[in-house]
Parts: sequence; C-alpha cells; structure tokens
Amino acid sequence: MKTGRNDKCWCGSGKKFKRCHYGRENETPVSKGEAIGHSQKNASRKYCYAPADLKHECSQKIINAHTVSKSSSLKEIADESNHVLGLKINFANIARNKGELIPEKIGINKASTFKGFCSKHDKSLFSCIEDREFIGDEEQCLALMCRSVAKEIYAKEGGLHTSDFAKNSDKGKSLLVQMLIQKFAANHETGTNAALAELSNLKSQLDDQLLGKSIGNLSHLIIDSTSPMPVAVSSIIAPMNDFDGNLIQDLGDLNIVAEHLVFNSFSSDGKGYVVFSWSKNSTKVLSFIESLLALEPKKIFSALIRFFFGVAENTFISPIWWDSLSDEQKDKINGLIMSGISPFEPNNDNLLVDDGVNFSGWNIGSIRKINF
Repeated sequence: MKTGRNDKCWCGSGKKFKRCHYGRENETPVSKGEAIGHSQKNASRKYCYAPADLKHECSQKIINAHTVSKSSSLKEIADESNHVLGLKINFANIARNKGELIPEKIGINKASTFKGFCSKHDKSLFSCIEDREFIGDEEQCLALMCRSVAKEIYAKEGGLHTSDFAKNSDKGKSLLVQMLIQKFAANHETGTNAALAELSNLKSQLDDQLLGKSIGNLSHLIIDSTSPMPVAVSSIIAPMNDFDGNLIQDLGDLNIVAEHLVFNSFSSDGKGYVVFSWSKNSTKVLSFIESLLALEPKKIFSALIRFFFGVAENTFISPIWWDSLSDEQKDKINGLIMSGISPFEPNNDNLLVDDGVNFSGWNIGSIRKINF
C-alpha cells in the first residue's frame, strides 16, 4: 500500500507522511560525529533525584555522584595509580572497540558516577554509608537502594532520549531498513516506559520510607567477608531466571508488573559486602534469592560473578584480581558482559547456571537474612 503525502506517516509519529518519512531514503545519513555528540550530551544530563519534599533544599549544584563509594570501596580495589577496571559505555568507545564492551581502566574519581544528585543531597542522603562503618542496618540498606534506583531511572530516561535519536538514524536507508529501525525504536521505547513507571513507583515507596512517611517492608540479604570484594557494583534488575535456569518472571509480558531486586557489592573498612534488597511481598525475587542460598557456600562467589557481569553494567573490577585470572576466566567474564547486548539474540535462560568456570579471590564469612 502506498502512503499519500498528506496521510499519517506509517512510522506512528503522528505527522503527515510528507513531513516525516517522505523521501527519507534520499536524506543525508546520521554521521558518526552526530552520534557521538548525542551520546556525550545524554551522559551529561543533570538532575537531582532527591525526594520531591526535599527539592526546595537543593543546592542547584549537580555533582558527579558516586553509586559506589570512592573513599572506601573503590580505593580498596584500585591499583597503585588509583584506577579500577570498568565499562566505558558511550558511542565513541563502542565504535573504537568494534561493538565490543571490554573492561578498561577508569580513575576512581570518574568510576560509577552520574549527574543525579546535587551536592547537598548527595551528602545528606548517603552520609550513613559514606561516613560510617557499614553494619547493615535499615538506614544503610535503604540508602543503598535509593542510590541504585536513582541511577537506574537516570539510565532509563537516557534510554528514551536514545530511542528518539534512533528514530532519526534511518536517514539515507532503504524503506525496509527504515521500518526495522522504527520498529526496534518503538519496542525499546515501550519497554523503557514500562520499566520507568515501575521504577518510579518503587522510588516513591522508598522516598516515603526515607522521609518517615511509611514503615518499610523490605527484605535484605547481606553476605560479608573479612577481605575486600574485588568486584564493586550498584544496580537493580527484574530477574528473569534463577541460578538453576528456572524462569522467574516473563518480562516480555508488559501486563505483568515486574518484581525488582536491588544489589550492591562494595568494601568498607577493609571488609567486603554484597547486599541484596527487595520488597518483602516480591515472592518471585525471594525464589531467586533462595536459589542462590541453595548453592554450596564455596560456589556462591562464582555465582555472584556470573550474576554481576551477566546482568549489570555499573560494575568495577580490581585490576590486581583481574590480572590473576586465567584466559578462560577472562573470556567467561567478557562473554557475560556481551550477553544480552544484541536485541536479535534470544535470552539465555542458563546465563547464571554453573558451567564449570569457577572463580576465587573472596571467601564468604557470613550470610545474614533480614526480614525474610
């Protein structure tokens, strides 16, 4: 079927065809410089994700807020030049590495940062984990959750901007390629909006608890060690499969409200911690946690490595630990990093299942369950 010049464009923009995709195949393609410029602009967005009731106190000075503590955690695992290994996720870097995401050196001043809090609220909201020893009380666990959720909302909002940019990246392409690009961008936008709605709802609940407006109903799992954790991470996901490969929840069904799990791995005063946090009524997440606890204690660290690198991007590595790994172990981590990158590859249900590639370097001291 042909689209008339004054008909609504087939892409769903709502514009007339003549003002949207008419003659798009003859337009100048988006340049590499334009893509890099968009990536840089998107990464420099500034906003303070403090609770709405505290916004009147904002200092207006948006800073590079660390999602993983620099003073304790990142310094604990940095090399002698104060660098850790992490992923530099931007268009210029991905283009230079031919589409690969590989661990690269990042200074601890830049590692794990995002422009998501003003100087006042970054200090006041997170001093409980930045300025005192971690003991795993409710205040500290809540602060960890709030920071991880804010970072993920910031990333998802950036994803929406990228979807808008992608819709214009079909310039100079054939009609078939235009349709593929528009379909992918539309699907990405739909999924991102659904995730944003869920995360915003979770943030509202956490903000109310932070402000004392409600009593929290959160569960936490704290795994600790007497030595620093060689991998630092701060993230949140809706787990799809557990550590046995069983389906937890189908994220392809947008009619189902996803259950989310917040997780942080860090060091404090020479000790290492992994903290999982979730709403107590999230039975699917509890099932996921139970599949981790069912593993032999000596297998848990390897399971955590598969989980961190398989599902999170905001992950940072001790260069000393990385250098101690075999080629097989490094290849395993690089494979985990690239899993799920391509939208055209099916989900790997066995991503977290033990495949015989094990890791060492962190001995678990104790496992504490809170409000299970």
